[in-house]
Amino acid sequence: MPRIVVSGVPTTASRHITVLDGMRALAIIGVIGYHTRPSLLPGGFLGVTLFFVVSGFLLTRSMVNLFERLRFSYPHFLRGRVRRLWPSVLATIAGTAILVYCMAPSLLPKVRGDALPSALFYSNWSFIFRKLSYFQAAGLPSPLTHLWFTSLIMQFYVLWPLLFVLIFQLCRSRAARAAVIGALALASSLEMLLLYTPGQDTSRIYYGLDTRAAELLVGAALAVLMHRHVGRQDDEFAHDPPHWQFFSRTVHVRGRELRVTGQQLVNALGFALLVVFCVCFAIVDPQSAWLYRGGYLLFALLAAAMIWAGMHSGVFMRAMGAKVCSYIGSRSFSLYLVHYPLLVVLNPATRATPLPWWGYLGQFALILAVGEVFFQLIEAMRGTPWLPWLTRAGDNTEPARETAGERLGRRLTASGNAGVRMLGTAGTRFATLTARLRPGAVVGIVAGALAVLVLMLPLNWQAIAHARAVQLRPELALTAEQARKQLAKPAPAPSPQPEQPKGTDAAQSKGADIAQPQVSALKVPNNLDPSRWQCDAAAQQCSVRMLMIGDSVTAGVAQTLQQHFPQAHIDGAVSRQFATGEDLLAQFLGSGEDPQVIVFALGTNGAATREQAEHVVQLAAGRPLYFVTALAPVDWTAASNATFQEVAAAHPNVGIIDWSALATAHPEYLYDDGTHPNELGTQAYEQQLYNALCPHD
Repeated sequence: MPRIVVSGVPTTASRHITVLDGMRALAIIGVIGYHTRPSLLPGGFLGVTLFFVVSGFLLTRSMVNLFERLRFSYPHFLRGRVRRLWPSVLATIAGTAILVYCMAPSLLPKVRGDALPSALFYSNWSFIFRKLSYFQAAGLPSPLTHLWFTSLIMQFYVLWPLLFVLIFQLCRSRAARAAVIGALALASSLEMLLLYTPGQDTSRIYYGLDTRAAELLVGAALAVLMHRHVGRQDDEFAHDPPHWQFFSRTVHVRGRELRVTGQQLVNALGFALLVVFCVCFAIVDPQSAWLYRGGYLLFALLAAAMIWAGMHSGVFMRAMGAKVCSYIGSRSFSLYLVHYPLLVVLNPATRATPLPWWGYLGQFALILAVGEVFFQLIEAMRGTPWLPWLTRAGDNTEPARETAGERLGRRLTASGNAGVRMLGTAGTRFATLTARLRPGAVVGIVAGALAVLVLMLPLNWQAIAHARAVQLRPELALTAEQARKQLAKPAPAPSPQPEQPKGTDAAQSKGADIAQPQVSALKVPNNLDPSRWQCDAAAQQCSVRMLMIGDSVTAGVAQTLQQHFPQAHIDGAVSRQFATGEDLLAQFLGSGEDPQVIVFALGTNGAATREQAEHVVQLAAGRPLYFVTALAPVDWTAASNATFQEVAAAHPNVGIIDWSALATAHPEYLYDDGTHPNELGTQAYEQQLYNALCPHD
């Protein structure tokens, strides 16, 4: 991610390694693809593993060279890391807060909650303590979720030099140092394995520095193994080339002689690993148990092997260093920072249908453009060329000139007033820290700090967000009475139908006109008997003895439903799983409750299996049973709804209330999370349930 350059030290550590550009480009494409649409690149999250290995490799590589020259300064090292990360992170927080307020105000409370942890680089542990899942962040995910990565990287920057200096001093050989680092990586992977429990949330494992350190340490071990002493051109292996470079064999294939060399094998290895990662981006399931049982370590080792292969001259090195890879790789950190807030805003959960292919290309082009602006204004240091293959605008080895801020601070420090001197000292230190930054980065620091301070003010941020949301979506301000009136408005008149001929069809049409009112649902249980309860169509009051079990959607509409179904027992709870609903149904029926109708409204928080749905039917014991289709911006709801319809088709006493289809056709019924009905949706939900239980015209 952030490129590590040791300024003023003409060592091999500052030599650019082209294969890393290609790996960064591959990684950021995978991450953006995954965040754009998880079903598009379900394994794109593995790009983070590539970033970890590259970061651990570069960090350790620079430290080894500095240790050898006895030029390593821990405070100076941290100052450089802060200078690299903090301006970009603070600018991201400020830009996200403004973007969210203007275009997606419902996310503003999420930004407020994550701004300070992100700015102080502990957001990954904040997510762990708050039990916020990375892979199940549906509806209204925090636009700052992705900053868990920068938090973990900074924590590694702080701790790893302290530990590595001990390893460097106690172990004198490269093999011994690499072995110790490898043992630490193995211990980290073992901890991940022991903490993993199938079926439970993996946030603690995914976000934790201790459990993800293995990927960083694999890169560190590679840096130690590939290090050559000062003055040796290790990148090109001009001195002491490895034995494999002299490998050469003649292979006979179908009567033809083919010359196979060590360089060809290394190039083939590099391309094979590239193909492996591309395939895994497309097929790996982020919930797979094997990932936490050594899978992440395996991918880290493959990434390290790719770096090794790409550090030897050949066609693979040239391919990974192509201009397009060099460009995307050099902007990968900026692209990482800007892409997630943009995608969250550009893809609201209330969108009913996926974008066409050209829509996704347009979003990627926008991310690329914003990332370029962010790079030039915020991330790039003074003297960085406009394009990575151009010559630098300045030489960093020249003595830095005193900046205007440093001059002003020096003058204030010379003042006789103690307060002015303190201000001058602080100003001088800030000016020194930001001397190599571009003006935009300084503005980003100030804007980010102000944004964090403002967001920490004890204001009613929910009210502020709601007021702005109402400006964008006036239906959010409707009262219950206003919502009912709006739903009562007649629908547009249907287009005229051709006149039916006289005869049988006309008689059937006349018979339909005089038919008794019927209940309506996607499928009605065959033993549903509305004559067993009283219905008041004018007030939409129903005396049915209904047992309804649901999740947070049910909990949100429960008060309204209770008014219209006073004899009903409605039980809804946030994050309720389908299996929990099964247990509740068995408990209620076992306690002697005898409902006339059962309504089961679960499936939003996890996929419902055929066995689970069949168990609900078995518990209903022949009573009329309705499944309510689920709607949420997650992949499993479609599978759950299909399961409900299959079970309903197999059991005559089972019906379907298709809330998913109704809400999909009317996104104005939902809050911005794409799951929970607003007041307009609540009234529509109640009407749909009433129509499924009471006859109507």
